[in-house]
Amino acid sequence: MNASQMKRSIFFLCLITLGLFFFSFDPFGLSSVQAKNDSSDQLITNPKILKLFDDLQDVIISVSNTIKPAVVHIEVVQKSGQFKYKSLASGLIVDERGYILTNDHVVDKAQSITVTLASKIEYPAEIIGTDKQTDLAVIQIKTQESLFVAKLGNSDEVKVGEWVIAVGNPYGFDRTVSFGIVSGKGRVFPNLPLETQLINDFIQTDAAIDPGSSGGPLVNLKGEVIGINSIGFGRGQGFTIPINTANEVKNKLLTTGTIDRGWIGVVIQPLSRDYAKYYNQPNLEGVLIGDVIPDSPAEKAGLLPGDIIVEYMGEKVSAEKEEDLNKFQFLISQSKVGEPALIKIVRYGIPVNIKVEVARQPKVKADEYETSFGFTVKEITDAIYRDYMLDDKEGVLVSFVEVGGAASTAQLQEDDIIIKVEKLEIKNLDDFKKSLEQVKNEKQIMLTVKRGKNKQFVLLLPEEQLKIPPEAGKKEKTE
Repeated sequence: MNASQMKRSIFFLCLITLGLFFFSFDPFGLSSVQAKNDSSDQLITNPKILKLFDDLQDVIISVSNTIKPAVVHIEVVQKSGQFKYKSLASGLIVDERGYILTNDHVVDKAQSITVTLASKIEYPAEIIGTDKQTDLAVIQIKTQESLFVAKLGNSDEVKVGEWVIAVGNPYGFDRTVSFGIVSGKGRVFPNLPLETQLINDFIQTDAAIDPGSSGGPLVNLKGEVIGINSIGFGRGQGFTIPINTANEVKNKLLTTGTIDRGWIGVVIQPLSRDYAKYYNQPNLEGVLIGDVIPDSPAEKAGLLPGDIIVEYMGEKVSAEKEEDLNKFQFLISQSKVGEPALIKIVRYGIPVNIKVEVARQPKVKADEYETSFGFTVKEITDAIYRDYMLDDKEGVLVSFVEVGGAASTAQLQEDDIIIKVEKLEIKNLDDFKKSLEQVKNEKQIMLTVKRGKNKQFVLLLPEEQLKIPPEAGKKEKTE
């Protein structure tokens, strides 16, 4: 079936569906029960109509068969604290060199990744790069096998109501196909319990995205991938990362290995009607600056808490609710680092234009380091510095303490800030790693920590860690 026939089939099916609704259910009581039955029977048994349904079915089968060889099964062994978990997910082959798109949350804290192709052959995979803010990751397998690469579409052209197919491995069932429509566009999740908030404008679909489907493709009836599936919230609520975003992230990770985003250093909140009235401008639309980060481009440019941003680089800005802030955050993130951005604000009722030099966004994902003494630390990023209301960014944050280990016995606690190992001052994560290397053979190790506003000593006895059985605290869980 060619594209023209496909479009014609889809159009007639819509008309048929509407006709079935009126003839079968008679919502306005325009016909008798007998007339309804006769009409619907004739409609359903009409050979031309049945042919159209068959044609559509053929399209769905054809698209499914075309995309499935590009979908892979992913098995990840992850470690969280003292527990190990096995999780199942999906991925999409996007390059014949073995590059695969999947989700960041699929490979986060992975100790091993195994990819199974449509041929049922398993390959180990390595992480090429991840982007926590879009929940995307690129992994790679090395194989001599000829790989089928998915055809990518243009997610900017996606329309609400168009039919789509989701393919993945829900609950471990390989390459499962589900059918639905695009239910919405531009969806955001400002209140997800994540360390790093997502900046995507998700595509919403009622095609099933169940556990194990993450990382699989959402495909239109032309066989083009329009998104990478990410999150499912119960039956009929699946959310997909637009393929244009995924492709951009993939290209940056493959060329530079990093994702540089613009940043100006403001903490923003919605300007609701109540706030607008408080500022004596009930019709004013914009976003309200709640705080300005010290030594940031915004502070250097003279932006102040209470300023209302109404335009950014000539584009009007508006946010009535938390979920509306995503658009402004995305605008800033797409700004070119090092170039000036013209911002129009309203300050005490007076319009003011301010130029801010866009800086590179500070590191979002904190690096972690698991010690051999039963605890894990992470570097102190700008976000951790603000969230924990720390006095400075020196030291490392204790993010996990193993029950029964040497650190637990010594009463080291999560959220402690380690600022010294013996007499060695700890400024950052590298300092901490080097200090542990220097004292690794000591029988006693004195740590100086900040706990709240107070300093305390914690004496580690490394032999206490040796008392823990090798298999203690390990378990596997299939998700």
